[in-house]
Amino acid sequence: MEQAAEAGIVMGTAEDFPAIYQDLQKQFPSCEVYRYETFLRLLNNGKYRIALYRRNADGALLGYALLCSVEQSNIVWMDYLAVLKEYHARGLGQALFRALYRKYCGPFDGLMFSVEHVSAGNEALAKTQKRRIAFYEKLGARRLHAAYLQPTPEDSFPMYLYFKPRRGVNFISRETQALAISDMYQYCFSHLKHWRGLLPRFRSSIVDERFTG
Repeated sequence: MEQAAEAGIVMGTAEDFPAIYQDLQKQFPSCEVYRYETFLRLLNNGKYRIALYRRNADGALLGYALLCSVEQSNIVWMDYLAVLKEYHARGLGQALFRALYRKYCGPFDGLMFSVEHVSAGNEALAKTQKRRIAFYEKLGARRLHAAYLQPTPEDSFPMYLYFKPRRGVNFISRETQALAISDMYQYCFSHLKHWRGLLPRFRSSIVDERFTG
């Protein structure tokens, strides 16, 4: 099994993206993956970053994350997180998530991200989705009450919204959540004409969140 101490986070550039995009297309549903040109626009605009998880010994790429810093709400939006398929089942997903947490949860108050709902009609897919939810919850991420909508070219689809707070942070206001979502929408989905209308559709479901335990 790979050990977390044997790998680390290295910030990538747009030059690293072609290989990442190929893996994204293999590991994520097509409705969740932006167009290649959209990714390049985001990466060239400054707030959107590639975090590469590389083995220290030889620089081999083990996994990656795509992140958007939302300075106004002091939150980092984790857009994608993946370990390359050939390195699955080695505990690297946990190691990568923890490495991101150590890097960003200090300057920022936490990591926010969305997770697929559990399918009601596809048993195999539901098993994978439940495993993904358990993975994040085991790592201390908290499911928020917001009935979050993931934008798509056609409209949107519902996803769970999760937050992994920085140590010592036990509260996130509804205003902070709404600001983080609004900023992320504007930054990542401004190419979609309908993005402005999505947050009002579920804003009432966003509540002040307090964390215990």
